[in-house]
Parts: sequence; structure tokens; C-alpha cells
Amino acid sequence: MPIDVIKSPAPNPASDHLETVTLRHATLADAPALALTGAATFLEAFTWMLPGPDILAHALKNHTADAYDRYLADPRTRATLAVTGSPAGLPNEPGSIVGYVLLCTPDLPSFDVLSTDIELKRIYLFSRFRAVPVLDRSGQPIPNLRPAQALMDAAVSDARTLGARRLLLGTHAGNLRAIAFYHRNGFIEAGTRTFQVGNQLCRDLIFARAL
Repeated sequence: MPIDVIKSPAPNPASDHLETVTLRHATLADAPALALTGAATFLEAFTWMLPGPDILAHALKNHTADAYDRYLADPRTRATLAVTGSPAGLPNEPGSIVGYVLLCTPDLPSFDVLSTDIELKRIYLFSRFRAVPVLDRSGQPIPNLRPAQALMDAAVSDARTLGARRLLLGTHAGNLRAIAFYHRNGFIEAGTRTFQVGNQLCRDLIFARAL
């Protein structure tokens, strides 16, 4: 039986400006959607450096609804979502999660973690949505703000609300786009760690930012 190939429609520049995102905090009900988004954005972010089987093994272990259930049930965890559409939305069209940032208790065994530290565990966004407008609660575009920066700003705000004094994160040493973004947001290199993805032992850089 022949395999049908579904062709994506050609980009339509005239409609690009219609795409927008809003931010909101995640709830336990978002765990299944977060699992899907987490796995898909990890795949998009790391196909350049990781074999497919290792990405799959990582996603099956770390990006499950149960895993996000456990994160979201922890009072020290905050997840902010970038969701398509306007804040009001439509009753039957709540929008899709296209990015997120996850704060949690640090899990950095080789690093000297302080009691006032919190970890920016994940920050991911589908590349298609990097340049779309971010809407405020009234549905108006926020000038000069893009989704990735909005997610980072939300993480910093939540970390301070939780009483943290330092924000930590780890990223692959070859992830130059992300490293440049972290530098722009005031993070400095503070250490290293090894990180297992499937059968791959990766070297991460740890960055820190005072709050």
C-alpha cells in the first residue's frame, strides 16, 4: 500500500501576523498537554545533535503526563505556558500550548546548591512562534516582547515570588542560541554537569542568575 504524503501548505506571510500567544500558569489539568509539548519541543530543539532513539528514550522517561503531574503537584513548582490565541479565547477553542517554562526544586547533584536556589528546569518554544506577538490580559500586543523573553520574565517573577535568591539552569555546551539568550538575561556560567539522554552522556553548562 502506498504511503500518503501530506504536504504542509506554503507559508502565507499575509497571515503570519494573526498568530499570537498569551501566557498563563499551568494547572494539573495541563499535564497531558505539557507532556506532548515537552516531548515535541525537545525533539525540535535537539535533532541536530541527538540520535532519534535517544530522544525517544528521553521523552518516554521525562515527558509523560505522570511526570508533569508530579511536578505540578509540588508547591515549589511553577509552570508558565505560552498558549495560542487571545486571553478570552473561545469556549470550545482554548488554544494549544506551544511553549513553556518550568521552575522546580534544583536537581543538580554535582553543583553546590543553596537552600534559596531554584532551578529553571525547562524553557522551550516551538520555533514557529519565536517572533509572534505576546498579548496582555486585555488582548493587546505587548510592545517589543517576544514569547521566549516573556517566558523568561515569568520565570524570574515566579522565582522571586517563591522566595528564591538565585536562579539556576543547565544547558548543553553546544546550544549556542540558548547560551546567548541566557547571557542577555543576566546569567553567568557557574559550573558543569553530565546529563544522560538515552545512551548519550552529554555535558551541560550550569548558569546562575542572582534574583
